[in-house]
Amino acid sequence: MPAGAPASPLAPPRRGRAVRSARGLPPWAGGLIGAVAVLAAWSALALTVFADTGNVPTPWAVVGQFATDGFGLYWGNLSTTTASALQGYLWGNLVAIALAVVVLLVPPLEGAATQVAVLTYCVPMTAIGPIVLIVSEPGSRTTSVFLAALSVVFTSVVGCLLGLRAADRSALDVVHAYGGSRWTALVKVRLVAALPNVFAALKLAAPAAFLGAVLGEYFGGVDSGLGILITAAQTNLRYAQLWALALLSGALAGAGYLFVGLLARIVAPWSSTGEREGGVS
Repeated sequence: MPAGAPASPLAPPRRGRAVRSARGLPPWAGGLIGAVAVLAAWSALALTVFADTGNVPTPWAVVGQFATDGFGLYWGNLSTTTASALQGYLWGNLVAIALAVVVLLVPPLEGAATQVAVLTYCVPMTAIGPIVLIVSEPGSRTTSVFLAALSVVFTSVVGCLLGLRAADRSALDVVHAYGGSRWTALVKVRLVAALPNVFAALKLAAPAAFLGAVLGEYFGGVDSGLGILITAAQTNLRYAQLWALALLSGALAGAGYLFVGLLARIVAPWSSTGEREGGVS
């Protein structure tokens, strides 16, 4: 075809147009399609494979269970577990940040700090949980808070170390050339450069802290919390309530992840994934 001639109406559409059309879908379209597919598969399994046993209730049965139990039952236990998760999240991340800062200021201690972080990751929670329950005050939520904190230390230490070491070498050289100490370089340069990796680690730590808090309630010693409700529902074969609690726990863990991500966009806009409107040029 001569240059400049109009394209034939019978010619197949160009691949570039198809790509642009796919990219034109709103960001929430993929999530919506996935959610509909999951609900469809869930309903099909509940009405066919598990119809006789009832182990897998239908989605509308789970929604009906929420209405039957009432808002107060879920809210009271949810707020209790969330409070424990937040305490553990705070303490665990404080420990992780402190370990990372110590490694940067005193490099010979890197081996010891790394071993502590790995130890928190390798110790089975089912083994340490009963020990914490025994040594803690009766009726306290120490086990739940401790396991929530233990769940986040390793992830946060790795993220903080990667972030603190991502500082521009020329900027660090300028600080040292003007007589700045390691502490000055840490505050002026490394902390700013570390924010993307730190927030990425904090996002992953949020669901982990909630999981640790729920697991801590399984060991007993408390009379409220989502872990207690899940244990009771499992013992009494309340399948719809068990699924409702599982969905509620997953939703709250996901909300924590999204909240930290939103906070990262506000505090450090440059810590996003690098996507820009209009796509990659």
